[in-house]
Amino acid sequence: MPAIAFSGFSFKYRAQTEPTLRNINLKIYPGEKILIAGPSGSGKSTLARCINGLVPAAYSGDITGTLSVCGLNPAQEGIFGMSKKVGTVLQDTDGQFIGLTVGEDIAFALENDCVPQANMRAKVEKAAGLVGVEKMLGHAPGSLSGGQKQRVSMAGVLVDDVDILLFDEPLANLDPAAGKNTIALIDELQKNQHKTIIIIEHRLEDVLWRDVDRIVVVGDGTIDADMTPDELLCTDILEREGIREPLYIAALKHAGCTLRAQDKPQHVETMDVAPYAENIRNWFSGVRMPSACRGTDDALAVQHVSFSYDGSHEVLRDVSFSLKKGEMASIVGQNGAGKSTLASLICGFYAPCSGRITLNGHDISPLSVKERGEKIGFVMQNPNQMISCPLIF
Repeated sequence: MPAIAFSGFSFKYRAQTEPTLRNINLKIYPGEKILIAGPSGSGKSTLARCINGLVPAAYSGDITGTLSVCGLNPAQEGIFGMSKKVGTVLQDTDGQFIGLTVGEDIAFALENDCVPQANMRAKVEKAAGLVGVEKMLGHAPGSLSGGQKQRVSMAGVLVDDVDILLFDEPLANLDPAAGKNTIALIDELQKNQHKTIIIIEHRLEDVLWRDVDRIVVVGDGTIDADMTPDELLCTDILEREGIREPLYIAALKHAGCTLRAQDKPQHVETMDVAPYAENIRNWFSGVRMPSACRGTDDALAVQHVSFSYDGSHEVLRDVSFSLKKGEMASIVGQNGAGKSTLASLICGFYAPCSGRITLNGHDISPLSVKERGEKIGFVMQNPNQMISCPLIF
């Protein structure tokens, strides 16, 4: 019996004229790990809301067709009823925290169930141990790294011993190392706890580091593909839907290779590349990188900049670099390395403890945030923090 079964399922939000999901037919079986991919606005998140009961309880609209989750109808069970079967880890983990400490947050579901306090501690410690945060129970959730917050969110849904774990873009706010650890942890939960796993994610290459049973591609409210990773990567469906393929797959296709499922392209480490070796060599030898067009003058210069939030621990220490006019650069580093702090200093949200920042040769320390904003555009990681009006225009 499927853990989740959509049959001829369609859903239209009350405020919209067209359905967001149309004629969805999908079965997910107990113990499977399914990756749901699709471009922004394709209906992935709506599909997840139907599974965990947020549709129609929190998002009203019109439903046709049928949906069964663990033998239940989410529309009838409501959010609380479905929370006993489906645990959801949100993309923005900060929006999921309730307690002042990690322990309190994990215990929140147990408090709702009126579990005696004498039994609560053991359950919290067990859930925390499953995801490796048992030593952080007294910490404030806001003080944790992105990867640690993901683990706490997982513990908060595991404490109820749900059958299905639903992850809504779990890698969105994580650096590559933390993302890799998160995917490994999800894989362990599936294998050791026998959970049904659903992952909604854009970063296919990071998710496919560990095996998934199937990839479901959602496009414009319909299911465009339901295949094994090896089958899907041999097609042009991902490219057609605007989903970034794993880089090694894109490189092979650019080299003129016709991929075959029997060569197991899901994992670059174990893929049989012998049939494609000649194409790769010919393509690589013929690649000519275009010369970069950049000016000779510095557009932005950061000179010996140091910064500390509390006056004791230096987040940035003697940082110096410059960017030429027309140059494109990436600032990379693990979570907590100081990337966002550096951007905040450039925009004037904070002032350096030492050093200076120049724009087109002029020191910008006298400029206000508004004055800098007229010269420097800044796009935040979370676009919700930049939206200030009820309408786009």
